[in-house]
Amino acid sequence: MAAERALAIVVRGTDWSETSRITTLFTREFGKVRALAKGGRRLKSNFDVAFDLLTVCQIMFLRKASGGLDLLTEARLEEQFPALRQNLPALYAGYYVAELLADGTQDYDPHVPLFDAAVETLRALGSPTPPAPLPEGKGESGRVASTDLPDASKFRRSVSPPFREAPGVGSSTAGAVSAFELVWLHELGYSPRLDACAGCGIERVNPSAAALYSPSAGGVLCPQCGPAVADRRGASGAALSALRALGAGGAGPELAPAVRTEVRHLLGPTVSCVLGRRPRLLGYVDGG
Repeated sequence: MAAERALAIVVRGTDWSETSRITTLFTREFGKVRALAKGGRRLKSNFDVAFDLLTVCQIMFLRKASGGLDLLTEARLEEQFPALRQNLPALYAGYYVAELLADGTQDYDPHVPLFDAAVETLRALGSPTPPAPLPEGKGESGRVASTDLPDASKFRRSVSPPFREAPGVGSSTAGAVSAFELVWLHELGYSPRLDACAGCGIERVNPSAAALYSPSAGGVLCPQCGPAVADRRGASGAALSALRALGAGGAGPELAPAVRTEVRHLLGPTVSCVLGRRPRLLGYVDGG
């Protein structure tokens, strides 16, 4: 059985035995992969830092044809985000990204733009900001040893251009999370419908005006459809314009805190509807 090679983000990990560990990886080439690392918990192994949550690593694994756990054989550290460990809101946001990748995607369903957006979001979250110190002992440690994987520059050249964030929105933790959510929704086929009614499809005369918005319907609603939808809520024109700018990956106006908060109140429930439950980390990201 030929070994597969991939660039991966560690999105979940579970101890399997005294020496082994199960890890969930979101890879650029294959999508979500769940693999067993035999000996991964030993002090001297090729996997220690590769199991740190949110680590980007190059991996080699054997794919199981029976549908069971794949076998992770090697890993090499590619990128870490140590600044997240010094900024609690950013760390929670990073964990939220990992939750959406782990629970909101299917095994072996690759989404290259989503992988690239996740890496760029983690980089944005780890950019210099006034840190909120964490308790001692919460930092990162360890080292990965591997000699048989392809050169990292090969993967760097293959990464597509990072998704762009609207100025003023993407500069904050909330903005980075919102931009990632919109990529996640788009890749899963659930981009919010903003230029036409999500119920009947009638186009909006003025897409920049305030409107009713429904997370379950997946976008704005016209005055005729709105009253029949239980989770309808008002959305300002500024919030809808911000969603449109983030979703298009283009530039947008710098947003007031109130508008940024409104964007979060629209996207959080939308993500919850698509996921089928409220994400566990969403309350930590939105502060409620």
